Amino acid sequence: MGIVNTRRVYPLRYTGNLFWLIFFVICWPPLGIFLFIKNAHFIKNDSTFYLNYHGSWGWVIFWAILFFPIAIILMAIRGADVIEEKNE
Repeated sequence: MGIVNTRRVYPLRYTGNLFWLIFFVICWPPLGIFLFIKNAHFIKNDSTFYLNYHGSWGWVIFWAILFFPIAIILMAIRGADVIEEKNE
């Protein structure tokens, strides 16, 4: 009997500070959601997908703290691209 190596890739990766994500999801969920959107990477079939926002993340975070519907409108107006990177 040989040893079988199985590699399983979890389909989600967060590249930001995990402490702040958890803290803001608990204390101020709108800001936690925007932090997740900013730093989340989804992995599927040797590709990594993430969001590339066309504006300033500083303004989005600012409005997520004060009045989060403006942050959603700001992201919709400025636009964002879904970037796919091939993992080889």
